Amino acid sequence: MPVGRMVGRAAELARIRTALDNTMAGVGECLIIEGSPGIGKSRLLTAASEYATELGMATATGRATKLDHVAPLSTLLGALRNSAPLVVDNFDQLGDPASNRFWLIDQLGDRLERYVAERPLLITLDNVQWADELTALALRLLVPSLTSSPVLWLLACRTAPSRSPGRSAVELLLQEGVERLDLHPLDDEAVNALCREILGTEPDRDLLALARRSGGNPFLLEELLSGQRTGGGPLPAVDGLPGFGDRPIGADLSAGFVDAVQRHLQSLSQDAHRLLEAGAVLGRPFTVHEAAGLWGRRAVELVAAAEEAMQQDALMETGTELAFRHDLIRESVLSAIPGPVRKVLHREAVTVLRAENRPASEIAEHLIRGSSHWNSQTVDALRTTITQLARTSPSTAADLALRTLKAIGDDHPVRPRLAAEAVGLLSTVGRLSEAQELGESALKTGMHPETEAMLLYGLASALKHGGQDVAAVRYTERALALPSVADSVRARVLAIQAHALLNAGGLPEAAVSADQAVLLARSAAEYPSMALGIAAQSIAAQSSGDISGAITLAGEAVQIADEYGGEAAQLHPRLWLGSAMAAADRFTEAAAVYEYGQREAHRFGTAWSQPLWHYHRAELWLARGLVDDAVAEAEAGLRMAEQLTTMAMGVPLLATLSRLALCSGDLETARTRLECARRLDADGIGSRVEDLAWCTALLLEAEGRPEQALEALKPLLDGLPGRVLLFTQEPGAAPRVVRLALRTGAREIASAVADAISGLSRRNPGFASLAAADTHTRGLLEGDPAMLRAAVEAYQDSPRTPLRAEALEDLGAAMQHTGHRHEATDLIREAYDLFTTAGLRMDADRVSERLGRPLVARTAAGPPQLASLAWSQLTRSEIKVARLVAEGLTNREVAARLFLSPHTVDSHLRHIFSKLGLSSRVALTRWVLKQDAAAEAEG
Repeated sequence: MPVGRMVGRAAELARIRTALDNTMAGVGECLIIEGSPGIGKSRLLTAASEYATELGMATATGRATKLDHVAPLSTLLGALRNSAPLVVDNFDQLGDPASNRFWLIDQLGDRLERYVAERPLLITLDNVQWADELTALALRLLVPSLTSSPVLWLLACRTAPSRSPGRSAVELLLQEGVERLDLHPLDDEAVNALCREILGTEPDRDLLALARRSGGNPFLLEELLSGQRTGGGPLPAVDGLPGFGDRPIGADLSAGFVDAVQRHLQSLSQDAHRLLEAGAVLGRPFTVHEAAGLWGRRAVELVAAAEEAMQQDALMETGTELAFRHDLIRESVLSAIPGPVRKVLHREAVTVLRAENRPASEIAEHLIRGSSHWNSQTVDALRTTITQLARTSPSTAADLALRTLKAIGDDHPVRPRLAAEAVGLLSTVGRLSEAQELGESALKTGMHPETEAMLLYGLASALKHGGQDVAAVRYTERALALPSVADSVRARVLAIQAHALLNAGGLPEAAVSADQAVLLARSAAEYPSMALGIAAQSIAAQSSGDISGAITLAGEAVQIADEYGGEAAQLHPRLWLGSAMAAADRFTEAAAVYEYGQREAHRFGTAWSQPLWHYHRAELWLARGLVDDAVAEAEAGLRMAEQLTTMAMGVPLLATLSRLALCSGDLETARTRLECARRLDADGIGSRVEDLAWCTALLLEAEGRPEQALEALKPLLDGLPGRVLLFTQEPGAAPRVVRLALRTGAREIASAVADAISGLSRRNPGFASLAAADTHTRGLLEGDPAMLRAAVEAYQDSPRTPLRAEALEDLGAAMQHTGHRHEATDLIREAYDLFTTAGLRMDADRVSERLGRPLVARTAAGPPQLASLAWSQLTRSEIKVARLVAEGLTNREVAARLFLSPHTVDSHLRHIFSKLGLSSRVALTRWVLKQDAAAEAEG
């Protein structure tokens, strides 16, 4: 690479070289290179690839074009197909993006992880702001998950603000801590140096004055000086360059920039200009045959023009196609074509590309840009393309739908139906404000009740999945008020309404809506609505205290989903079956249901459900006293929700993480997590009343504010005894609330809670945790040591180990008060050991203080490898993950071996690296081998 091209970029190039050196050592990273067009981003990427090749790394280089957004995964796969040596072969075996885009990305990540186990890899992607939606999703998922592997991602992106999938992916990565390299305009010294480099001589004062008017943009400066360098015509006077003042060039091309490029190309023949204009309209690498077709010429007539354009450095060869040397040249050429001419060329492109069998999504782009008359055939073709595109790139499909709506005008007969489809697409991808704005606008124009109901259903469904339950209920009420709506549509609306009401606090109303949904769905054979409605009945049953009924109903929903498949199966009623089983202390079965359901969701590609699976598994591990495992699951769920921008589970996941931080005694993290949850709640992202109220009360109690803690529980206490969801999920919450109420002198509240847990236990006989919690609560309320002792014994049959520890502590305290100090000490000591084993450090510290002296846990001897101090830093789950990673297994392989999700494995790895001060799988492998060698040396 000529030295001049890197003038003024020494610091950025040094940072990239350091990142490449670190990648060679096994540490993955991602750098975002940002700057205005022509500022030097592409040249930095080229320099990085050359240095990587010198180091012996594999390189994969890709560049997005404006038409990439219509081709799923084209940007990333294009880079990997052009890798040297080939990184991923047999691309066809990855599968069709339309069938399951999340599975495809996971497969691609697994192959990359396997490859870099043998050889470090550099992936450079230019013009990421134009990347297709699936590539953008892959970046959001793969960049964080491959951080511990020797992969360096260099992503170049324009600084101009724009809404696009690629730009959104960049913003999310920056929020997660990815480093940004901002390329600023060259200063005067660098401009002088670049002039000397290009011209080979010292520039005079007039030339420098002109060069400085380039705004410090290297590409523009080279274009301005190219004529002088090659001995061409004189440079224009300074005053002859419109559009260049003191500001650097931005994303929009100024008249001066277009003029500069046109001067560079002015010596080209007319045929060469026609070739460039056709290529600019096509908007991607193109063949001479395609370009000739736009002008109605034979390809052979433009062969010489192609060679001429390449000699002039306007075009370059890319395999069997031609591409512009720089996107700014293409944009300049395109902007110089008169509007009517561009429209004609786009219309010709439709015919040419159809003959070339190009994807319908690409043809749709030219239809939009070139059509003036919107007959039914043209609109139907666009709607078909929108439907096809929605399977892989729903946000891109939504954009195409919006552009089609704008193009066809307000009076087109298909507009209401297309608007309803667009609302559904916008809602699916979380663009709720746009969906609501379009939906409300469309509703004002009037439409058939059936179409209107489906539009309202689309809004309600999206708002529900987006966590905005109150707004979802309002839309369902409007839909249900419409006349002459088919039962199948009403069933869908009622099922969504039932689930929204469950979170919005209307349990009786939710039960009524669920019953009506199931009734209508049965009569209309609308199986997805039937499964969803029965799932709502199950949740309502559990919330009201009928756990056995909840299990039966959830099982029926699962049976329908399994029998009829399709959309019914993709609603994943196993989520609610697992939750009901956990409430019944059937932890092993619940874990198996979650494992099967999560694998099924992965196979279906229903990524929206992934945060839910992680949440339920986290709650299950917390109930068992496996705090570190619960943290890994909850963190994985929150990370997935953020990466997929589906924050419906954001509040409960953050609340769970806040409670888990409390378990570890980390009050600051607990406060931070809870505050994040409250902000989401304030933004309209709803949750069950139990989530925030219970978490807030626990934090206030830990801070020594019992009165405020009890006040925070008021929304829950006001719902007793009709709504007892908290006690079905956490039976130990009852004795804890009673303990808090007695501490503050609120005996009436304590009695009401005791009555509620007693009624729940009687309604669900044979459930050990409920029976034990009932006895425990009564023992506290009545101050009866005998009942507390009975509770300790009853908890022996419960899988909820932490609850037995709490009962032991309460019994120990009662024995202290009655003077049985030796027995009290033994009881509290046993509680301490259970708390410590479970990772409940705050509880362990509390009981240690009760005895007035520090305690050391008496844990049973573990496997030999746990005996060393080094291994003791990790939990048993983390040790399993570390050993499998050291064997060379990928995250996906580790997950399969341990019956986890790859995201949970990634969460465990993050904790391992943090605890051990490591940053890569290579370093972890060395650490494991070192520990094993030390153990072997010790015999």
